[in-house]
This record gives sequence, C-alpha cells and structure tokens, in this order.
Amino acid sequence: MGKKRSSKAAAATSKIPENGKSARVPIGRTLKTQDKYLPSDRKKVQELKDRRWVVVIDKNTNEELAVVRLTTEKQPNSSPLPNYRHGNKKETRFKHFVETEDDEGNAIRVDGKKFLQNLKKYDLTPGQVGRIREKVLNHVKQSQENKAKIKALKKKKPRD
Repeated sequence: MGKKRSSKAAAATSKIPENGKSARVPIGRTLKTQDKYLPSDRKKVQELKDRRWVVVIDKNTNEELAVVRLTTEKQPNSSPLPNYRHGNKKETRFKHFVETEDDEGNAIRVDGKKFLQNLKKYDLTPGQVGRIREKVLNHVKQSQENKAKIKALKKKKPRD
C-alpha cells in the first residue's frame, strides 16, 4: 500500500505541465527565462539573451525562489559547474549573483510566462546545488549581498 502512494507521488512530481507552471518547485530544478526578466544594469550589458537557464538554490514557503544564472560562456564572476551539461551539451558555468526578484521587483515564481520549469532530467544534484550555494554565499565579492537576499526571502510571511 505504501508503494502505491509513493509511486503516485513520484509520478506527480516528475510531470511538469505543458505551460511549465507548477505549485511546487524543487531546489535544483532549472528554469527557462530571458535576461530581460532578470534584474540587470542595462547600461553595462551589451546584449540580453533570449534564452537563459537559471537554477533554484533556495525558496520560501510561498514558493518564491532564489535563483542563480547558468551560462556556457567563460565570463568574469562565473565559476565552472563540473559534471553538468545542460541542453546544448556544453560546459556549464554559474554566475556569482543570487536573484530573488524579477525585472519588475516581484518575487521570482514559476508562472508559465516569465519563468518556466525545465524537465526533471535537467535538475542539478544536491551536491551541485551545494557547491553553488557554498560559492555564492561564502567565497565571492557579492557574498554579503547574496546572503541578505536569501535572508529577506526566508523572512517573508506565508500568504493566506
């Protein structure tokens, strides 16, 4: 009887609706978005990408997410993510900035428009997520700012 419940629960969590929207987003899930939906300094950025993957590294009880951008280009303020290749099979790197708000200052949520879930097969392992968290929260210039964003995210009161 327990096996039936667990297999049903596993089947429910492995399926992602066609619109990419879901109530529960696991830590380590990758999302599709565009750079224009993430905060950026428009003066410094030459070209905003139409396709950007981000990974969920933390969340609160309201399903508001803390994400880190993924990239395949060697750039300043990015580190390699060993043993992970996303859709295009290239070496993947992660940026050193945690984002908790979209371009309009709203909390990041999987909404089916700005942020869509990728398939479960593209999820990062807990070890990979731990490596990203360790780096962005303790070993980069932006650590204090990143910690403050996560702390503020966790402090938000649950919605009714």
